[in-house]
Amino acid sequence: MKKYLLLISLFIILSNCDKVNCDKSAEYYRKMDVNFVIIEKKALNHGREVNFKIKNIKNNEFENYNEENTWFAWYYANFEKGDTITKHKGELVFSIHKKDTVLSFNFECDGKKYLR
Repeated sequence: MKKYLLLISLFIILSNCDKVNCDKSAEYYRKMDVNFVIIEKKALNHGREVNFKIKNIKNNEFENYNEENTWFAWYYANFEKGDTITKHKGELVFSIHKKDTVLSFNFECDGKKYLR
């Protein structure tokens, strides 16, 4: 009986692990405000922690940018040294400014695209 209860408990815990509150995530990303140039792109940590050496355009300082940011991690392959990354507070779109093009990505969660 104990094994049965343990299996049920484990199933309940694991089935809730992937549940994402999209509105809460959207609110978190809506508050972000970044504007930096990638100086060095480091390996993606734990599958979702972005890790860059940057030049922060707001204060003209060189910094490390480490954040568990799944939104940026989804598009990590698109980031390159020299790219400028912009994400304005209140918006749910971020942009990667490259030498000859701009890539923009709206926040999406559970198949829903968030525009505002």
